Amino acid sequence: MGNKGEIKDVSDGYARNFLLPSLLAEPATADNIRKLREEEGLKARQAENDLLRIQTMAARLEGQAIELPAKASPEGRFYAAITTAAIAKKLKEKGFAIKKGQIRLAQSIKEAGEYAVKINLDHGLEAEIIVIAMAY
Repeated sequence: MGNKGEIKDVSDGYARNFLLPSLLAEPATADNIRKLREEEGLKARQAENDLLRIQTMAARLEGQAIELPAKASPEGRFYAAITTAAIAKKLKEKGFAIKKGQIRLAQSIKEAGEYAVKINLDHGLEAEIIVIAMAY
C-alpha cells in the first residue's frame, strides 16, 4: 500500500494486471519521477504562500473591534443572542473571509458590553477580536 506521491516496489504482475489498468499507479520512469518532484515543489510553495497569507490575515484581525447592535429589553438583555453568523457577516463587510465555524465564543452574547472572541484560522493560527454589543 502506498499514498499518492510515494514510490513503491510492487511485483510486475500486480502492477501490470491491477494497478496500471485501474489508473491507481504509474510506472516510475525518470520523466514521471521528475514530474512528481516538480509537483511536490509546487505544493510546498503553495503551502508556504498560504501560510504567509493566513499569518498576514491574523495580524490584521488581531485586536479588531466590531460593533453589533441588538434589540434589547428594558432590563438590558437582548431578545436574541448575537451569533457567530452575525459576527462572520460583520467581518466579511470589513474584508475578512471568516466562516462562522471558525469563530469561538467563550460565552453567549446576550447583554451589551465588550466581549473577546477567538477566531481559529488555518495552520493552527488564532486571532482575537473585540465584539462590542450595543443595545437599541
